[in-house]
Amino acid sequence: MPSLEYSPSSSPTPSTLNKWWKESSVYQVYPASFCDSNGDGIGDIQGIISKLDHIKNLGADIVWLNPVFASPQVDMGYDISDYYAIYPPYGTLQDLDQLAAEIHAREMKLVLDLVVNHTSDQHKWFQASRALTDNEYRDWYIWRKPVFRDGERHPPNNWRSYFGGTVPHPR
Repeated sequence: MPSLEYSPSSSPTPSTLNKWWKESSVYQVYPASFCDSNGDGIGDIQGIISKLDHIKNLGADIVWLNPVFASPQVDMGYDISDYYAIYPPYGTLQDLDQLAAEIHAREMKLVLDLVVNHTSDQHKWFQASRALTDNEYRDWYIWRKPVFRDGERHPPNNWRSYFGGTVPHPR
């Protein structure tokens, strides 16, 4: 199997480059409902580790892990409040390191589902951006003044949410 690593003496060509993301079988895991290792009713990283042999035996080459980072869980974990911590019911960073090592020991790959173009309103960057109009984080988010009609505050746009109503905005 060709390597994805670049070597100046042997540049990969389209015919020799392993397109693992196109040629692999992926097993997607939503941690909260996958496997509960400690009996608290919530799936966790240790539970995922306990099922890796099963996933490998199914023929998976890649484990795609839905968000596991710290989050208030308003948006199923996509509303990350700390990119340097794991959502506590799922485990710890050490658990995630162990998961990665166990996946790699089985010659599989790990893909983390991570959306970096938005955060939770509880993230420290958002809180700093919201606090003052002249700080380093202010331009990390898009801020618009609200629209007032008949004395009532409305969102600053007319965007419609896919799930109904208008797109939420901070109050």
